[in-house]
Amino acid sequence: MTEILGSLLLLSMLALMAARTASPFAASVTGETLIDVPLRPIFRLLDERTNIIAILAVLILGSGVIGERWISHGMFLFAVIVMIGVLVVPTHYRFTTRGISPNRSTFRTWEEFEAWEAIGNVIRLKGADRFGSLKLYVAENDRESVSKLLERYVPAGPKRRPPEKPSIHEPHRLRQRKGGTQ
Repeated sequence: MTEILGSLLLLSMLALMAARTASPFAASVTGETLIDVPLRPIFRLLDERTNIIAILAVLILGSGVIGERWISHGMFLFAVIVMIGVLVVPTHYRFTTRGISPNRSTFRTWEEFEAWEAIGNVIRLKGADRFGSLKLYVAENDRESVSKLLERYVPAGPKRRPPEKPSIHEPHRLRQRKGGTQ
């Protein structure tokens, strides 16, 4: 009985993971397509990391490493193969005149976002409501075109100043403050 429940848990987790990438029901994308940005495999891994960690945790717990085994070896192998298969499916961000489609099952309009900021390869679109934010992983060669597009449709977030570099005398001042000697 526990093996059946473990298999159902694992299959439902895999279905939720696959629903974002290879959903049988695609969201209707409105507007004219402006940019279509493909995701590199490492960015797909980052995008699905929560699902991957959760599935791996269930696999580790259910494989009998800790306690009783409630996931068969065949189901373990099946889950790993399906998880890798979902990550191999090509995905892309589709930017349109009306909004963005970060995956096959979602379309978000520009009105849902109140600001954006780019830090490294991550572009964060800040949503108006609590759970409305969206992280996009964009390669360096696509970052400029995506940033220009976002400047047109979403106001930029607060500008961050780079951290001040400590002076070369900082360690000496710190020692003096703490009562140390030269």
